[in-house]
Amino acid sequence: MTLGGYPPARHILGDLGMVAEVTSESEARMRTRVTPHITGADGGVRAGVLATLVDIVGGAIAAGALQPDWMATADLALQVVRPAIGPWVEARGTVVRKGRTTLVIEALVFEVTDDGSDLDAATGDPSPVAWASMTFAVLKARNPASSIQMPTEFPIRWEFVGDGLDTSIVDAVDLSVVDAVGGRVSLPVQEYVSNSFGAVQGGVMALVAEVAGAEALEAAQGSDGASVVVTDLQVVYLAPGRHGPIATTATVLDAGSRGRHSAVVELVDEGGEGRLATVVNIGATVVDIPAPATS
Repeated sequence: MTLGGYPPARHILGDLGMVAEVTSESEARMRTRVTPHITGADGGVRAGVLATLVDIVGGAIAAGALQPDWMATADLALQVVRPAIGPWVEARGTVVRKGRTTLVIEALVFEVTDDGSDLDAATGDPSPVAWASMTFAVLKARNPASSIQMPTEFPIRWEFVGDGLDTSIVDAVDLSVVDAVGGRVSLPVQEYVSNSFGAVQGGVMALVAEVAGAEALEAAQGSDGASVVVTDLQVVYLAPGRHGPIATTATVLDAGSRGRHSAVVELVDEGGEGRLATVVNIGATVVDIPAPATS
């Protein structure tokens, strides 16, 4: 299913196979199956993928809560509590504040079973694997093209249907590492990763920053047999990335003192006169990767 023609037939949201349910004007949930193509070194779903899930569930809520006005994501914060290993992960969002110019949504992410039940429901108190919040800027509808009409009868269910991923999500979006030490990665702007405005989707921008920050932090620590896993993202969206390529630079703030690993990543739209599009603060942990067994 598409909303107003979005997303197109071939799109990262379709290949992730996201399933959505909007339960009211202020609540929705969105889930995706966990596969090796979207997990990191710790076996859990990558922070950038969780950010994409959260951004989409927030957008689904905002579209209904603000209609006929539209919105743009101003910022997104994500904290991963523990690795999300599935078999599905589900973001559950709710409106916490609706103002004249901004909308704030909170989301908790849970592991769920194939039928959508909480994985640890037997405990009676399922615990989230991640927490997130989003702030949306309200864009006043001035013509039909800038507004959206959501159904008014709940629940509303749909799926983003695609071919599925047959490679890592990093490769699927054509993300390439230019310089690991400087946290320089490059992403072409194409329809596959676009949002409804024709710019790079907000969750994909978070994924780009995740990769850039992890590359810089791994290079800074310089230890063999270990990998950086990003667990915290604080994303500030400044301008849309419409032209491309999206290029990053990363500044390592802490490479492991007292167990802390952090960096700040700047994403610029090189084809848009080098405009700074997004700034992301990264928090991470280091996990040991076992050496391959020898015969």
